[in-house]
Amino acid sequence: MNKKFLFLLAAGFFCYLSLQAQPFVPATKEQQRLMSEKITAASLKMESLTCDFEQTKELALLDEKMISKGKMYYRQDGCLRWEYLSPYVYTFILNDKKILMQTGKSRNVVDIRSNRLFQEVVKIMMNSINGNSLTDTKSFRPAYYWGEKEWKIVLVPLQKELKKMFASIELTLNVNDYSVDTIRMNEPNGDTTTIRLSGKQFNPKIQDEKFAVD
Repeated sequence: MNKKFLFLLAAGFFCYLSLQAQPFVPATKEQQRLMSEKITAASLKMESLTCDFEQTKELALLDEKMISKGKMYYRQDGCLRWEYLSPYVYTFILNDKKILMQTGKSRNVVDIRSNRLFQEVVKIMMNSINGNSLTDTKSFRPAYYWGEKEWKIVLVPLQKELKKMFASIELTLNVNDYSVDTIRMNEPNGDTTTIRLSGKQFNPKIQDEKFAVD
């Protein structure tokens, strides 16, 4: 299993890259409290989510960008479908305690209870959705930044395994619905990955078939 791919998914929810950079200043303690409360309250109201995504990978040693696109489905009962559609087809499904990775006719089902790392990955993935990633002080050290149109939170990994994957993870949130708009993942070697979401639909009805694993 590609561990980095799973960690990218953990970080890669509710993303949309702003066309213009916004000025940010370090948030005061009162602003940090407000940001945390607003984000948590909004996430509690979200029972499901669907959206399109665009992922851009930039390599430090090469002057090129690798762009892929797809669709994401999420349900609050522990179900997630992350589906790459272009330039290749790859599907990742999380359904409670099982993970399915499928490309073409190749299928791989994993019981996350059999591996502690998988359990941590699932925890990070769901915390990214329900807002608990902001208070997960065992995994990350957060720094809050305030802007008029956007907020930014920089997460610095604390765990050894995460440090190997990322130098930092930058979350940019809009102040209209308090969901994460942009996520930039900075790797120790200088590579970066940005995922953007568009066409977000909150609380749609998603059929169980979208999350079928077996």
